Amino acid sequence: MRLLLFLLLTLTLPAQPWTNLFDGKSLTGWQPRATFSAPSTGDWKIDNNAIYCGGASSGWLHTHAEYTDFRLQLEFRGPANINSGVFLRSQKEGQPHVTGYELQIWDMQPAGYLTGSLVGSVKAQPTKIKADQWNHFDITAKGDHFLVKLNGQTILDAHEPHHKQGVIGLQCQPNQKISFRNIRIQELK
Repeated sequence: MRLLLFLLLTLTLPAQPWTNLFDGKSLTGWQPRATFSAPSTGDWKIDNNAIYCGGASSGWLHTHAEYTDFRLQLEFRGPANINSGVFLRSQKEGQPHVTGYELQIWDMQPAGYLTGSLVGSVKAQPTKIKADQWNHFDITAKGDHFLVKLNGQTILDAHEPHHKQGVIGLQCQPNQKISFRNIRIQELK
């Protein structure tokens, strides 16, 4: 009876609201940072209601707020050979792929950490992005459990315990053009 009551209560609790991390008009709430390979912070700008990196220099952009357990949804668009990523639970200082996770956006990563992988930690099922079209990531990070869907298909369902809390970030690589939009987060309890 107690278990049934617990299940009914947890199933009827309202979901946490979604928070838009990007307003479609400005970089409010985001901070550009340099990478270890270059002192620049990337050439981030707003273009057609999306955060755009033209690839003039490398850098990354991160949220001001830090997150622990969350569901993150976003769209990205780039060419078939795009090399970029989304940083999860990274620290504001240091290299985001070391202080947190880099969720790969690169179908040709030489070590096999292809799109949807947590670089250096867990490899995703092989997949291909839709080149020059909007692709949709749906990422759930709850404790050490990561669930990643690309365009509705689950490509990663794994446990990785190293990084517990940090910012959300976007990666800009030299000579790579990528756009991000419809970025929203739902904190999980």
